[in-house]
Parts: sequence; C-alpha cells; structure tokens
Amino acid sequence: RLCRSSRSSRSMFVRALLLAVPAVTAFTVAPSARSSVVTKAGADDLGVTQPLGFFDPLKLAAKGTAEDFARRRTVELKHGRVAMLAFVGYLVPEVFKFPGYLSTTADLKFEDVPNGLNALSVVPGAGWAQIVMVIGWLEIGPYLYSKSEFTGDFGWPYFGRKIQDPEEKAFKLNIELNNGRAAMFGIMGLLMQDAINGEVYIGPFAE
Repeated sequence: RLCRSSRSSRSMFVRALLLAVPAVTAFTVAPSARSSVVTKAGADDLGVTQPLGFFDPLKLAAKGTAEDFARRRTVELKHGRVAMLAFVGYLVPEVFKFPGYLSTTADLKFEDVPNGLNALSVVPGAGWAQIVMVIGWLEIGPYLYSKSEFTGDFGWPYFGRKIQDPEEKAFKLNIELNNGRAAMFGIMGLLMQDAINGEVYIGPFAE
C-alpha cells in the first residue's frame, strides 16, 4: 500500500480537475461535418457496441448538431487515450523507474519522485512547462484534424502497419473506444483513492 498525506498535492489535483472542465471545449474536429441534428445512431456506427448500444442517457446527441456530436466523440477518444496512458503510468512506477536524473540542477533522480499525486509537488516547474508545451504542440499540430473519415484517425500506424480494410479499422477503433471508456473510470478510481484516502492499492506485486 502507498500512503500519501500531502495536502498540497491533493489541492493541486482538485484545481487541475476544475481547470480541465473548460479546456474540453478547445478540442477541434474536421470542418467537413454536416450541420444536422443527431438523434440516434445505427448499430454499425462507431462507438455503438453491445450491451449498451447507443448509450446517451442525458440525450446530448438530440440537443446538438453533427459538428457537436463529432466534437464530443473526438473529446471522448482523446480523454480515453490519455486515461489509458495515465492508468499505465500509475502501475509502471510501482515496479520500475528510469535510472538517472530528472533534474540535475535540483539534484533530483527519477527514483526520488514519489508515485501518484505526491509527484505533483516534487517535479520541478520547468518539467511541467515542458509537458504543457508538448501537449499544446500536439493539439495545434498533428492532432488538430482527423486524417480520414474516422474521428480520431491521425494517420498513426497500428503497431507499425496501416489498416486498409474499413471493417477491421472500425473494429479496432471500437476496441480503442471501449478500452478508453474503461480506463477513464479506472484512472478516476485511482486518483480519488489517492486524493481522499491517501493510499492506493495497486496489487500484491507492488507491496
């Protein structure tokens, strides 16, 4: 078990959540979407998978245009991808940390950085600035528009190969969507445990 009691780290986490809410509106989608109200989706549409099917309990799709629907799907994909990386990022430091220094000027090694939310107050400000700059460059650069009719397709190969078959691509994208949805719940569970209880149970391998 990992015991965490840093109040400053938890307050920074809460502030980051509050700042992230308006940031969602900054995501951009391809301008080719048609303006029409979306009220339902077919069984073969991307993201419509069993057992929930077209899951829209708040009826958001009925309140917006096709551009709104495409933007929300892009946001969902991006959040899912970030959540998958974040979930793995919570697990890996429990068993492995990079050798060497995170900051030579601060005499800070990677092994000296605590896991979870306590890392927020330990990583130097210059490190966070570099992270923000890279994310900003990705948002206004290679991740600005989709490279095909599939939302979230930025032209990156799938494990080194380009998927040409539309059915296979849709199948893989649905897998990514579902994994991302699960990861969003997973990472929020880890963060809330860390912020509220001050401890996170990763597994017996991390004890």
